[in-house]
Amino acid sequence: MEGPVDEFASVSFRLRDGFREHSRENTEILFADVGYKLSEQIENRFYLTLNRTDRQLPGGLTKSEMEEAPSRANPLAIAQDWNKQWEHIRLADKLSIRTDEIQFDVGVFWFYLDLTDRGFFSPDFRAGIEEVYSNNFGGNLNFVSRRELFGRRNILTIGVSPQLEDEHTQNYENNFGHPGATTARNEGISVNVPAYLEDQFYVAQQLSILAGAQLIFAQRDFRDYFLRGAENQSHLQDPYGFNPKLGAIYEINHDTQAFVNFSRSFQAPSFESLVEFTEGPDSIAAYTPLQAQHAWTIEIGTRGEYSRLQWELSLYRSWFRNELLELNDIFGNDIGTVNVPRSIHQGIEASLEVELLQGILFRKQANRPGDRLSLDQSYTLNDFHFDQDPVYGNNRIAGIPIHVYEAQLLYEGPFGFYAGPNVQCNLSRYPVDHANTFFAGAYALLGFRAGFRHNKGFSVFLDCKNLTNQRYASSIDVIADAQTAERAEIFHPGDGRAFYGGISWSW
Repeated sequence: MEGPVDEFASVSFRLRDGFREHSRENTEILFADVGYKLSEQIENRFYLTLNRTDRQLPGGLTKSEMEEAPSRANPLAIAQDWNKQWEHIRLADKLSIRTDEIQFDVGVFWFYLDLTDRGFFSPDFRAGIEEVYSNNFGGNLNFVSRRELFGRRNILTIGVSPQLEDEHTQNYENNFGHPGATTARNEGISVNVPAYLEDQFYVAQQLSILAGAQLIFAQRDFRDYFLRGAENQSHLQDPYGFNPKLGAIYEINHDTQAFVNFSRSFQAPSFESLVEFTEGPDSIAAYTPLQAQHAWTIEIGTRGEYSRLQWELSLYRSWFRNELLELNDIFGNDIGTVNVPRSIHQGIEASLEVELLQGILFRKQANRPGDRLSLDQSYTLNDFHFDQDPVYGNNRIAGIPIHVYEAQLLYEGPFGFYAGPNVQCNLSRYPVDHANTFFAGAYALLGFRAGFRHNKGFSVFLDCKNLTNQRYASSIDVIADAQTAERAEIFHPGDGRAFYGGISWSW
């Protein structure tokens, strides 16, 4: 960077034929930012993002269809031309002031979305084609002080991040991919105003105590412009939450720390949860006044590095009340969100990177690094279940893989070349229905990556995935009870053997 102005821009194009029928995708993205330093302490930066995407949707299959012919599309997806097309624009500006003792950031943004979602339609489920345009306005104000308190190191953070979204939606019958009669027309105005305060006080050189709180106000104003009289679904609700936090961090050394946190979280339902089409001959876009979900969470962990090791490890348990869970019908259509009175989320998140070898072919020199061989691993345990639910007892919450493991062995040369195998594993089956009667299977996917990268100039990569051509479900649409759902078309097959490549040039 020369002078007070710096700029960055990137343009990317993605054209994908798709492993399955009716799964082509075309995406174009432009990102740019321009910064201006008014002084050594003050900087202003402007951001621009443009995105245009056209994505065909192949729909879900039954489990037997996925295992026999995973590349097939759901016949209705082709007949009704299921797809999503959207364009969005995001403009943002941020002013930053930084000194040795304080940091102050103030920013604003505008996000515009124009979306057309062609989906399933029948006389008993009238969602069909949905057209959405929305304007999203927001800002953030964040202040950080590092001034000492009572002669000890202290970090105080205060901020607020208001956001307003005005979304207009209209649904039509899907007549073989073309819009028919209107089935719903509405407007949703969403407000979220979180304000937060946190203080990190060092009671000793290596031990700090964190205490803080978040106050969040939300409003959901739904305006139904289609249904009249008693059927009109217009509704207004304004949930709010207060979320305290208490924790501690022990810095074992400059590179390693251990931590513990106890905090409350709060999430107001979105319009995607509040408004869904009902099923039946009188199918309408119905508003369900859901409660906000909240949870108490305790987390303990460590992160750091030692010699050739880098790691992160955290264990957590959350006690949820009124958790927001989505349900789908046997065709994979979203038929509504429900509040679960009590549920528990607990698990482990772990990662470990080990530098196995250094200076294999090229030793480190003063003007360049040596080569290296590293093993990067991650493991996640997701133990999410109902807590004495009147319908599901202590069953697992459906749709969430339980044991997930990923690993990559990578050789990196001193001149930008890299190559190595990798594996992605879902180590156990997991339920696709909350009754826990039907399951998606375990799988292991073998891959290989190679390429050449450089900070400036030419870069190229090749990414080979699922080399053994495994048949597996990359995602599923959760249903309540598979025993009452014949031919549930809720499995979305993952890609078979695939090869991806790309080139880039930077300067």
